[in-house]
Amino acid sequence: MAEKKRPSKQELKPINIIVACCYPLYGEGISKLLLEDKKIGVVSAVSTLIDLIESCKEYKFDILLLDVEVKGLNLKKMLTLVKKNKSAKVVLLIDSNYSENLLINGIRSGIRGYVHKDIESSELIKSVKAVYDGDLWAERKLMGKVVDGSTYPTKEVNLKGQIYDLTETEIKIIKLVLTGMTNKEVADELYISEKTVKFHLYKVFKKLTLKNRSELMLFGFRNGLIS
Repeated sequence: MAEKKRPSKQELKPINIIVACCYPLYGEGISKLLLEDKKIGVVSAVSTLIDLIESCKEYKFDILLLDVEVKGLNLKKMLTLVKKNKSAKVVLLIDSNYSENLLINGIRSGIRGYVHKDIESSELIKSVKAVYDGDLWAERKLMGKVVDGSTYPTKEVNLKGQIYDLTETEIKIIKLVLTGMTNKEVADELYISEKTVKFHLYKVFKKLTLKNRSELMLFGFRNGLIS
């Protein structure tokens, strides 16, 4: 008898979203795009800081899709408010003039996703679902800008009193993974097999006591592997 497939989180209940955009018409457009997916629900669409704060207090939500240009927004205070809803996560909507420091400091503060305002609707929905499932979402062009020019320790990495013995190959792989590359793309870049990349990542996860690529990305930000 075939084993029944266990329903995913998204199959059990809709992903409830608060959409906060600086322009009402823009927010309404995003809301309509999101609602085209049956697994997504928009519980509130707001354009002012006061309405945003009230919505965060009033509604149970899974994702806050937050435009960084909402007038009067204090991101740090907003994150403190969102954290009162333990399961909620924040995805930031940014424009082409974003700051790399915003990306780094935001992830350290708990933001789980970054998307450009010119993103395709299918990618926006994909980002929401990925963050809802616990992944960290940032487009490669964002991650690439942050990683470019970053410095990495050569072998022994001393972080918060803990020494991790990483080989040069492992450090190169970490750097490439942080740009958003897949295992195959990393393999092509380093002229090694995909199987070898997987083996090195297995060792990296074990040395750093991490479970997956998302945790590796957060580890990199929190411990200064990306400056």
